[in-house]
Formats: sequence, C-alpha cells, structure tokens
Amino acid sequence: MELRRVKFIHNPTSGLIRSPLIIRKLITSSLNKAPFEYDFEETRYRGHAHEMAKAASQNGYDAVVAVGGDGTVNEVATALLYTDTTAGIIPIGSGNGLARNMNIPLSINRATRLLVNGRVRTIDAGKIEDRTFFIVTGMGFDAVVGKIFDEGNIRGPLPYFYIGFREFLFYKPEVFILKFDGKQVAIPALLVTIANQRQWGVGAIIAPDAHPDDGYLDVCVLHRVKLGYALFHLPKIFTGKIDKIRKYERYRVKSVQIIREKPGPFHYDGEPVDAGTHLHISIQPQALRLIVPK
Repeated sequence: MELRRVKFIHNPTSGLIRSPLIIRKLITSSLNKAPFEYDFEETRYRGHAHEMAKAASQNGYDAVVAVGGDGTVNEVATALLYTDTTAGIIPIGSGNGLARNMNIPLSINRATRLLVNGRVRTIDAGKIEDRTFFIVTGMGFDAVVGKIFDEGNIRGPLPYFYIGFREFLFYKPEVFILKFDGKQVAIPALLVTIANQRQWGVGAIIAPDAHPDDGYLDVCVLHRVKLGYALFHLPKIFTGKIDKIRKYERYRVKSVQIIREKPGPFHYDGEPVDAGTHLHISIQPQALRLIVPK
C-alpha cells in the first residue's frame, strides 16, 4: 500500500475529545516521518463529511480517513464507493461498529499507524432504498431505540442500553413479510436486521456468520420474546451465540424486499430514517477499498 496524499476528516462532535487541535496533535505525533502528505478538515453539519470526501477523491487524494463515529465513517465511505480512493478509519465514536468488525484498533495512535503499516481490503456495501450501509441496516425494536438515542444529547453504550431496556417494556412487535429468492415469509418479529458485518457495535454480535466480502447479506430475525427470555439469552449476543437460540432465524440473500405493517424508522449503520411500509435492500459487491490491519 503506497499513499502520497491523505485527507483526514474529523467530526468534532464525536468522542470524548472534542478539540480539533488535540486530535490533530495526536494524529500528527503518530505519523512521524510518514511517507505521504496529509491535511485536516473538520465537519460543520450532517452530510459535510460526504461532501469533503467526494471532493478529496476528485482532487486526487489516495486516501480519506474518517475521524469520528459510524455516522462519519458512513458518510466518507459512501462518497468513495467504486473509486480508487481508499477509506481509512480512526474510530472515536460510541459504537465504532465498522472498526470493530474490521479489527481496526480503537486507539487513535494505533489506528493512525495503519496508514503506514496496514493493507487494503475491498469490502461489500449494502443499500436500503437510497441509503448505503457497511455494517447493518434494520427495522423494528432496534430502529426505534436508535431513533430515540439519536434524538438525545447523551452518547455512549450505557445510555443506549438504558433506552433499550425502557422501550422493551412497552414495545409492540409487528409482522414483517420478507420476499427473496422467489419465496415469501411472514414473521411476527421483535426486529429484522440485515447485516453485512457480524456485529452492530460495542461487541453486540447479531450475525455470527456474516462476512463483509462474500457478496451476500445476512437477514437476521429475532422473533417476539418476553422480557425474561430476552434477559436470559442476552449474553449470547456478546458471545457470538445468538444463532443458538430458538427465536432466531437467518437467511442469506443478495436482495430482499420487506413489507411491514406500518411506517416507521429504519437505521443504517446506526443512523435513523423514517420510511414507509415497503423497503428494498440489496448488496453492492466489492464496493469500498478500506485500510485494515495486515
């Protein structure tokens, strides 16, 4: 991997360190005698990272590095789809799902050093309606929790799990109709997650057998469950054994249409979006060049 020009795009609202000056110093100190030129920009609004990454690619940068959470990473990566510009990640967000899935260190220093000693891996992307995802998309209970979390001001896994527990007590599951490969399945489900990677983030594994470069998406369905059942099996989400429980189903697809009872939110890489009752999801194979550990 040879880089000549690298652009760092930092979201100053991500992570515990909000100072662009400190972030720049930490990255610069990790790139002593780096064999490439680099510069920094900070985002000012949602969608700004996408705009800057697209411009950097058009202006001949070899790599664009997202310094932020999964939302920032998604914006940068989406701008680089099917280009020769490589994406990098310095994960400083709440979930850091793509970084965790691709074994990218959560340390700023070690993640930065991948620009010198890492390699490039080409991975798939998913598409739901007009949105691109690299980790997961989904609807149902987790989309509702994600929307409430996004509308709040407090970040981190503990507030997320608190919201999840609170909402579980009142959430009413609905029936989802899945259409794929000439089949139709109707399932009363707590949630439906379509995964390109194994985990949501923070170590929660929803698709233990998913691979980001196999040309398939894993449709993971968790049926309606009672609170006691959910709490008893909750540890399996973090040990990669959720597929061992009776209320879990998985289908491997290249595309799927999902019909649900009523409009509501879906999420893509943690970003919530309100949508109608009919949703189409498909794979975009070999879509993104990403810097990962050797």
